[in-house]
Amino acid sequence: MHSGVSIPITLIPGNSIIHRANPLSKMIWVVGYLILAFFTRNPLVLGVLTIIGLLLVQVAHIWRGFLLVLRVLLPIGLMLIVLQSIAPAFPRPWFTVVKLVGGLAIYREGIYSGLSLLLRITSVTTIAMLLIQTTHPSDLFTSLQKIGMPYVLNFIFTMTLQLIPILQQEFGIVLNAQKSRGLKGTGFGAVLPSMVPVFVGAIERVQQLSISLESRAFGSQGIKTSYRDVAVTPKDYVIGALGAIFTIAGAVWIGFNASALDWSRTLVVSPIVALILVLGSFLGFFIFIAVVVRAILQA
Repeated sequence: MHSGVSIPITLIPGNSIIHRANPLSKMIWVVGYLILAFFTRNPLVLGVLTIIGLLLVQVAHIWRGFLLVLRVLLPIGLMLIVLQSIAPAFPRPWFTVVKLVGGLAIYREGIYSGLSLLLRITSVTTIAMLLIQTTHPSDLFTSLQKIGMPYVLNFIFTMTLQLIPILQQEFGIVLNAQKSRGLKGTGFGAVLPSMVPVFVGAIERVQQLSISLESRAFGSQGIKTSYRDVAVTPKDYVIGALGAIFTIAGAVWIGFNASALDWSRTLVVSPIVALILVLGSFLGFFIFIAVVVRAILQA
């Protein structure tokens, strides 16, 4: 881990149509994606959801931040393909595509399940990062407050989004301080000792926050105000309506075609394709591990 590298779980400034959209309109799309992604295991449907999400990432111009997040999740997805291929999360019987050494085998149902999980993770992550990286936390807080979300739950949700980048920044400060004193400034060997001052600082920050909230009568009755005003335009109604239509139409279509969309028992995978997919995923995962270990050793 390099002190200058962080995963941007916060707003990436921009002026795209997605940045300017109302947070509630974007929330409708996020909820719709979650419903559709967990409503089916069909790789084609999940792939289409992923492609739509990537097109929206292109519109928002947040590729750099999105790829940093995807870089962390991709090795996990690759390993899921490997594990599912040799031990499917499906009821038996399993159809054997390739027999491996030691009694292991690559199963058709496992390949289907692994691809489904990878595409589900990618599609959900894409739309979630699109919301987080194009929305100011205060705008999200204000929008949720307007629709009647309990003030305490709203505060917990938005403060979580705001504290993640703050902790990342404090980690970077501590790592740079260690490096300036001749200690390790990169790698896991530097991260472990830096956790103590970071978490001590986090506790102090929470104490200061609690005092600040009490001084401002947090939890008192009455109308809550915000220094940011989030307007709702006709364009936002259109975006939200399109998201609702997309979700309802997709859920109805998937429901009526559930049996046809279940390819777990009919998917045709040749032994060569199965080997390339599983071994490629296995190799990709260990290349990632090798890169991480090399970074640790060089620290």
